[in-house]
Amino acid sequence: MHKITVECTACNNENCLIKKHCYSEAVQPYLKLKNTFKCNKGLQFILEGAPVNGLYFIYRGDVKVYKHTANMDSQIIRFVKEGEIVGHRGFGTNFVYDISASALSDTYLCNFSTDVLIEMLHKEPPLMFDFMLFYADQLQKSEANAKLFGQMSVREKVVNGLLFIYRKFGQSEGYINIVLSRKDIADFAGISIDQVIRVISALKKEGLLVVSGKKLGIANLTRFEAELGDTHHFLEG
Repeated sequence: MHKITVECTACNNENCLIKKHCYSEAVQPYLKLKNTFKCNKGLQFILEGAPVNGLYFIYRGDVKVYKHTANMDSQIIRFVKEGEIVGHRGFGTNFVYDISASALSDTYLCNFSTDVLIEMLHKEPPLMFDFMLFYADQLQKSEANAKLFGQMSVREKVVNGLLFIYRKFGQSEGYINIVLSRKDIADFAGISIDQVIRVISALKKEGLLVVSGKKLGIANLTRFEAELGDTHHFLEG
């Protein structure tokens, strides 16, 4: 990983909680203590079980957040893009991370150590309040996911996962703006790679999905959404 310099005031990620408060006099001294570095595609920067080293804010790029199951398979629990946070589940409560995280593309990460971030939150109550709202929202979505996910069929899990990825990253020129392996899709949907391959093949034959190698595109959003009927769409936890 290569260390770089990125000024928060020059950042375009208006949804970033740090960016939102970076002009505050109470926050500005702590911005100088931020570490920013480039993480190449495929590189893991958080290891499950490793000591917590603060929070990571995505300046640019795409990240997958995952856990290992009892049989050591991977379960992707989040996809993260610019302006979002990684590592918050362990912040302030654990001494070790309970997730792993890897870059899906060349990614630029801003890191605040735990000590720096805690002190900054105490100095800037509005920032602490925004963090509290963020955590409450994450908890609500996690609880909703756990309830909905167990009720879905294999096909619904694939459709739901692809819809979530479509909404997260968008689509241009007929394809979703991120290329994921079939394994990543399977790990996100909580099913096997063979099941993902079969469902994608069926969706392609039915004209619901456009496929070119690893690239996938939703041909008709209305028809694709109708596959879930009254089922609520996946909410990120």
